[in-house]
Amino acid sequence: GGPDECIALGDCYCEAIRPGRVAQPANSWSNAGFVFAGLAVLAHLRVRGPALMASDSMYPRLSGALGIFLGVGSFAFHGTMRAWGGAADLISMYAYVAFIVGYDLARIGDWGRGQFLAVFGAVTLLPSIGLAVIPPEHGKWVFAGLVVVALLLETAVSVPALRPWAPKPIDPVRRPWFWAGLGSFIVANAVWNVSHTGGPWCEPESFLQGHALWHLLSAVAVWCFYLYFLAEREPRTVPVG
Repeated sequence: GGPDECIALGDCYCEAIRPGRVAQPANSWSNAGFVFAGLAVLAHLRVRGPALMASDSMYPRLSGALGIFLGVGSFAFHGTMRAWGGAADLISMYAYVAFIVGYDLARIGDWGRGQFLAVFGAVTLLPSIGLAVIPPEHGKWVFAGLVVVALLLETAVSVPALRPWAPKPIDPVRRPWFWAGLGSFIVANAVWNVSHTGGPWCEPESFLQGHALWHLLSAVAVWCFYLYFLAEREPRTVPVG
């Protein structure tokens, strides 16, 4: 495949492209954080509880696999600097957020596997197909839009008035793991914004890369969001009379 468009745009996330098999070592190997997070989720499958994540092994298995896919997709991009690697990176990001969107809708609507998989597949596939007709650089904005949708759905989970159609009540109490995951993701984005090519934290020749820190903090968020979904409990009922 041809080179990724970031080379022509002059913005390949700061780190200099080096000779050898791995084009950007720091930005590539930091993706081990995603792999470790995904493996940690898979190793945690024995936990059981009332949450959908704990009652059906498909969900934690898929969550863990997608965490690993995030690492593999991003490594494919930073390690090769080829267009196919950039596409793999974006598709892995779409797939992970699609999981959260589908999972939240399954929680709100008390869905079965089939409905969840239909939404997960559609939300992953449609923007992935779009990469064939839109520049990958714009694909990041699609990812940002999916993140906003996921946050809106999480808000609906928290506020019963926003989901009057929901057939099943959900405990709206926010768990510390949610805030830890969201905080890690926000800090990761802040680091990304100041460490891109030309940013104040950009040192192309350094092996200490802000974009690598973005990977590690985002991997922490993957683990925290899994624990948040796992910690969901049945809502308490208040006796009448």
